[in-house]
Amino acid sequence: MIGLEEKREFREFEERAKNFGPDYYKDYCELKKYVWISGASKWSDFKFIFNQLLDLLEEAKGQKRKLTDLIGTDVAAFIDEMIDDKGWEKKQKVKLNRAVKK
Repeated sequence: MIGLEEKREFREFEERAKNFGPDYYKDYCELKKYVWISGASKWSDFKFIFNQLLDLLEEAKGQKRKLTDLIGTDVAAFIDEMIDDKGWEKKQKVKLNRAVKK
């Protein structure tokens, strides 16, 4: 369930993306659709992914480059990797499993 804080954060993502201009906003919308259907299950994961994607779009715009120049042509694989790589979460699971096995 999404609360008021999450809705506010999401609106901020949308506003930030709209400020990049129509081409980059179109890319953002396509990325957003894929992220929503591809399996991230917690708002914290979505938030992390959206922040990273917006940073990349901002960088691409600043360099006057296409997003694919920064992340490669297999955009879906790039997003999948972001979703699968939950950094600290994965490390904590490994740490817990090792501790319990001792």
